Amino acid sequence: MRDMAAKARLASKATPGLPIDGDVVETRVPIPEMSKLIDGILDKMMIEKSPFFDEICTEWERCFPGIPAKPGRWQNGRLFLYVKTSGQLFSLRARLPKIKKTLATFSSAPRRFSVHLEIH
Repeated sequence: MRDMAAKARLASKATPGLPIDGDVVETRVPIPEMSKLIDGILDKMMIEKSPFFDEICTEWERCFPGIPAKPGRWQNGRLFLYVKTSGQLFSLRARLPKIKKTLATFSSAPRRFSVHLEIH
């Protein structure tokens, strides 16, 4: 489908009788930038696997229904919750101690950890 659409774009702009370049703009396919690929791979490699974080992800909706924050990542004893806007971040700051207290009751919870908010 993609190639057919590219050939149709080329045919609509080509002048009959004139040669066509081997790498015409109309048939080019955008490729992702290498920096974006590497950033995505590094982000996945930096996330720690943790039974505590797995438990948070499975129990989040039950413990905190309707809250706009979602578990984002667990890194170096810090839990990062992702929100979409700065307004949500500001409104949830006061609830962080209660969230931490609830999460500390989980069976896999470490003795010391902190909870942070990030916009994503």
